Amino acid sequence: MGTMVETSLNVTFATLTKQMQVNLATIQWLTTGYLLLTTLVMVASAHLIKRYAVKNLFIIAVVCFTVGDLLCAVAPSFPIMLVGRLIQAVSTGLSIPLMFHIILTSVPPQRLATYNGLAAMLIALGPALGPTYGGLLTAVGSWRLIFWLLLPLIVIVFFIGLFNLTLQPIARQDRFDFWGFILLAVILFLVDYTFNRAAKVGFLSWNFWGLIVLSVILMVVFYLYNQHSSRHLIDFSIFKNAIVNWHLLGYFILQFINIGISFVLPQVAQYILGTNSFVAGMILLPGALLGVIVAPLAGRWMDQNGTPLPIVVGHSVFLVAAAAFVIFERQLTVALLIGLYFLLRLGFNLAFGNTISHASVQVQPKQKADINATFNMTQQYAGSLGTNVFAAVIGIYQLQHISLRISTAQGALLDYWLIVALAIVGLFSAWLSYRSTMQQK
Repeated sequence: MGTMVETSLNVTFATLTKQMQVNLATIQWLTTGYLLLTTLVMVASAHLIKRYAVKNLFIIAVVCFTVGDLLCAVAPSFPIMLVGRLIQAVSTGLSIPLMFHIILTSVPPQRLATYNGLAAMLIALGPALGPTYGGLLTAVGSWRLIFWLLLPLIVIVFFIGLFNLTLQPIARQDRFDFWGFILLAVILFLVDYTFNRAAKVGFLSWNFWGLIVLSVILMVVFYLYNQHSSRHLIDFSIFKNAIVNWHLLGYFILQFINIGISFVLPQVAQYILGTNSFVAGMILLPGALLGVIVAPLAGRWMDQNGTPLPIVVGHSVFLVAAAAFVIFERQLTVALLIGLYFLLRLGFNLAFGNTISHASVQVQPKQKADINATFNMTQQYAGSLGTNVFAAVIGIYQLQHISLRISTAQGALLDYWLIVALAIVGLFSAWLSYRSTMQQK
């Protein structure tokens, strides 16, 4: 439900900007802010999972989702709705790491990719349904129904978890790095805010570059702090493994593009092609549903193959799809958008779940919670930053005194080129991790 609401709102932005009287750069904080706080909770999840029972964390997640859902459903203004989304972010930030924790600690290594594929399928199911769900309800009724209709499902989920979650804490004595958490939170927020400001002042503004410099300085401070601190948010020794590092880079890029383009395409459909919110949501449905089918099959393929070859194949398909958006930019229609997004999601799902699976077998059992938190934090922040960057690019062009159709088209084209560049880097990282793995055999 967390991932479904996240993508449901993307197709309602054109409506929400009018009803709540804010611009696109502001309204997208409903996604960016949500993903940012989800990221921070996932950072803390390595400590929380070690110290507290899974069932207790699950109950907290359910309560937060319910409170946030109700706030959003009745929100009279943007600030109230944003608060509701941030409360829901705590829920998603707890529940996704809990799911992967159960898999990584309970499933034998020879079946790990298959089960992580099932988890990726569940995460993909939200984006598969979200745009269509949000677009349909906005077109025929009200965007508020997005939240009201989830309340019965929350009750069902609560009782399923209450009677089935039994895993106990694995390290009750684990200490939380409070100051490290605060410093990381400031850095992540500042980077997101920097690109949000770029949508208003441009990428060449001293304001933008001043914030970039400040962000880099704080990153250096964070690095030095971790070098001398006795407490750590996660076990940073996992980064001594080159395969883990290459996989983490690829994982970030996949989700950066995946969530970012799920923001861009509905804007293209509505502002350029002139469709309504329902059609804009339907454009993403076939590709997202493909992920539900492909993700577990891709995991089984890697379990049987025994190498990260499916990850390389996935990144290759992903790059082809990204390049097609640039090549056919002037000929884009609703049908072509559906086809290209379908191809992009095929590549994404071949690689995504398998990436965390292969990375997790590179570390010791006691480090499973750390790699789980790291990768889940990375995917959420990549989505937050991806939405912000792609929105900033379109937002800058929309500041020009030309029609929204032309300015959105210009911004979308630059976004497509950015996707191609990142997809090339992602394929390179996948190939290096594959080569390193084969050299170890």
